[in-house]
Amino acid sequence: VEANPDARKAMRPLASRSLACVLICLASTNSFVPRSARSCPRRCLVRPRAAESDESSKLLEAAARLRAEIAEAEGKSIEQVEAEAAGEKARAKARADEMAAERAVQAARREADIKASPRLVLSVPATLQAMTTQAARAVERAHADGICLQTVRLGLARADEGLEEDSQWPGGAEQMYREAARPLTEEMLRKVRPLSKERRGVDIEALPPTITVQDIWDFDGSALMTAEAKAGPEGDVQAMIFPNTDARYVNDIGTVTEVFSKGKRVFLLVNPFWRGLDSWGLNILQPGAKRMAEKNIFTVGNGRSNDGFVTTYSLVNDAAA
Repeated sequence: VEANPDARKAMRPLASRSLACVLICLASTNSFVPRSARSCPRRCLVRPRAAESDESSKLLEAAARLRAEIAEAEGKSIEQVEAEAAGEKARAKARADEMAAERAVQAARREADIKASPRLVLSVPATLQAMTTQAARAVERAHADGICLQTVRLGLARADEGLEEDSQWPGGAEQMYREAARPLTEEMLRKVRPLSKERRGVDIEALPPTITVQDIWDFDGSALMTAEAKAGPEGDVQAMIFPNTDARYVNDIGTVTEVFSKGKRVFLLVNPFWRGLDSWGLNILQPGAKRMAEKNIFTVGNGRSNDGFVTTYSLVNDAAA
């Protein structure tokens, strides 16, 4: 090669291709293990890219043929068809944005009305945010009336869904807790201010509580959520999410009532899995569970009565009722 300049020139393209091949190998393996040009599986690297290019070309060709057919059927040019399609797409997006903005304005007005006039008859909430605001105001009003032990039933829906949609939960209670019950309960607790009437001169809204969560049983999707009020420990709120008829929950409810609530602080049962005392049937594995439930849940002292936990907010659809 050194003796023949023409041969050296002829080798330059080959050397360039070999160098490029080595660089491709290094990039594809994310390591700097040397490979020779001869051992590089160039065809394995090139073929997928070629296949992707061919697929993209086929899709573009199909779209072009469709536009041409539409243009021919309507007696228009391809440019006109493309311009009309782009215009319709822009108009559809504008309509969607306008509707979303209108819904947001309506929801904000409803939430402002609820907050300004809490004792008015409330309409069915249009958004998840409006629902949690309604629930928080209901909890506050009940606490002001001396009711500390409360049951709250929220409409369960994901953040990207609406209350009017029929949400599906193939993952059971764990999925419902993870995607709906936990975030909705947390949002509600951030809005609850039990001490708002007692803290004059203090901007309660500017003092959001600190939220902590303690899982009870993962397979039940259950947890105990605590909102620690910045205004003082007497404003703390606890919420047990998804309790059921198991004796573990009945005992825990009695403990929280006695140790935490003490007839002063708010304790919530969020979406419990029972309808009433009859939900506790005969269970030889849990003898006395029904009597314990009656004592800890349905006849426990609550304010001026012994009626147990009082349902202060409930939003359910016909299918769940």
